[in-house]
Amino acid sequence: MRAWWWPSLAILLIAVGPSAAEEITVYRCQDDKGRVTLQDEPCPAGQTESTRSMVRPQDPPPRPAPTTVAAEPPVAPEPAPQAEWTPYPPPPLFQCTDYDGEVRYSEDYDPNTRCVPLSVLGYDVRGAPQAAASCRWVQESCLRLDDASACEQFIARLKQARSDALHAFSDTAAYRKSEVQRLERIVNDSCR
Repeated sequence: MRAWWWPSLAILLIAVGPSAAEEITVYRCQDDKGRVTLQDEPCPAGQTESTRSMVRPQDPPPRPAPTTVAAEPPVAPEPAPQAEWTPYPPPPLFQCTDYDGEVRYSEDYDPNTRCVPLSVLGYDVRGAPQAAASCRWVQESCLRLDDASACEQFIARLKQARSDALHAFSDTAAYRKSEVQRLERIVNDSCR
């Protein structure tokens, strides 16, 4: 049986240094089941023994003591930069103007196309029964508001919705409260 550990022991002896150091004996013991142990005392009776002499390893020289530096006063850490709040753009809001100048606001593009009787539009339909029953298709002019103008309108809508919720009847109270919550989210996320 070849002793595989002997070459590593030789390398260790060479690395340790000059022979002026103390020599020690290493005992290699193998029992009847083939288990191997290395120790610094002779093997117990009934085990196969082989020995090697080696130089006792030397501890490295102690590290120099750390130099003490005058303690500087602790520097307060800089506060983390605050991320600038960037609002979400508000939902689209359209300003729709009727043919007679009435303005309304809608979150959907809804020009409210309808047929208006000619007499309402100011046409003289007296004496013409067919003209009296006629109408003209009209459409409101709807333009999308810029974000700042939309925010102004959402804030005004929120104020009105709070008033409506405060004075709501029991059958509309839940809807009024949910509308207040929806408008509060829009104002908080987009119009601060």
